[in-house]
Amino acid sequence: MRNSLWFALSGFVALAAATPAAADGAPKVFADCSDCPEMVVVPAGTFKMGAEGGEEGRPEGPIRDIAIARPFALGSHEVTVDQFERFATETGYQAVGDCRSWVASTTSVELIPGSDFHKPSPDTELHGTLPVTCVAWSGAKAYVAWLSARTGQSYRLPTEAEWEYAARAGSSAAYPWGGKAEDGCAYANLYDEAGRKPELTSPVVACNDGHIKASPVKSLKPNAFGLYDMIGNVWEWTQDCYVAPYPAAAPKDGSAYELSGPCPRRSVRGGSWMTAAFRDRAAWRGRDPEEQESWIFGFRIARDLSPSEAK
Repeated sequence: MRNSLWFALSGFVALAAATPAAADGAPKVFADCSDCPEMVVVPAGTFKMGAEGGEEGRPEGPIRDIAIARPFALGSHEVTVDQFERFATETGYQAVGDCRSWVASTTSVELIPGSDFHKPSPDTELHGTLPVTCVAWSGAKAYVAWLSARTGQSYRLPTEAEWEYAARAGSSAAYPWGGKAEDGCAYANLYDEAGRKPELTSPVVACNDGHIKASPVKSLKPNAFGLYDMIGNVWEWTQDCYVAPYPAAAPKDGSAYELSGPCPRRSVRGGSWMTAAFRDRAAWRGRDPEEQESWIFGFRIARDLSPSEAK
């Protein structure tokens, strides 16, 4: 894993939105069936997306004004292994190929023969409420198509704008909890003292979230919108085709940016439990091929709301 290049940032601006609330003031939470993912209603609002600066060759700007006109629903947490297992069992889902995973003995990322979302590497087995990983963008798309057919609702991947809007949850800082990564261990599973790997040269965050690897979803505190693990734990696929810098023609209504032809790379967001802190910021943009399966890549889902549900 490469070291991050650190650059000064400026231009973070607050969102103009309020936390969605149920009658008791808490975020509005629902599920479409007993074993469906838990969803949180995210309010309509406006915000400034992106940041000035970024890593070399990976600009995070120019900063754009985004207006999300209607509320939407977002998974309260990343899709879990058990939730993905139900889909895989019912549909006969087959992985695209071998998963890319970290191998400590060689201090490198390698394709692991025979790996899958249950066993991304010989020394790691995933189960239960751990976030599912080793799922390509196409696999995440297959999951939301299955869930839509199962429930009759419009499930999908979140757009990049929706993701950043929800991750910030009213924050104007580099991280949703403030300007310093080390203040985040109550909210995010970061590359910190607990997960320190002597073979990596990336600096650890100076705090301890208590998790050596990926943590079960909802292990830490939610953000102001009632969403868990938006930062850290595992990277999350979004719908958008990645282009940097943001093109002038990019949508400003919260919808996804797509190309008319094939998309070389899709945007991934949020960082992971072993990602350098600079890449865990709300504005940082990852980009990877649609068919890539990785031990630190997962996803969460979005759902469109009817007018009555959005009230």
